[in-house]
Amino acid sequence: MEFPATRRCPLVRTASDTGEGPWNELLGIITPAVFDVVTEDLFGDWPVDRVVAFALEDGVAERHPLLFVVDERTLTDHGFPVVAADLRDEPGRTLRIAAIQLWSVGTDVPHGAVEFAAYADQAQLQPDRVFRGFG
Repeated sequence: MEFPATRRCPLVRTASDTGEGPWNELLGIITPAVFDVVTEDLFGDWPVDRVVAFALEDGVAERHPLLFVVDERTLTDHGFPVVAADLRDEPGRTLRIAAIQLWSVGTDVPHGAVEFAAYADQAQLQPDRVFRGFG
């Protein structure tokens, strides 16, 4: 199996909800202009760390600095906290980011405006470890 080729940073799903409900609600919130949604169900029930490791092994970092993963927690927690994984500066480092903030990390990190570590460090300061914005 190969990681799907995408033009922008990929967003993949490990959660089982592919129809109505939280998945569609999430798709209505996010700004897909900063990443490509991989619609194929390739990673069903994989843990996030396995998906990230597979992406790194398959050379996704050569094309993209980030990977976004939607898991069960994303679809059940308030704010749809999507996992963002750094594929270049600190390969494998992850953070959760509220869906409404995906545009921020999805545009700032690839263009070098803000380092991934700044988002991850800010998330660590939050009680739920989810990045919801600076300040």
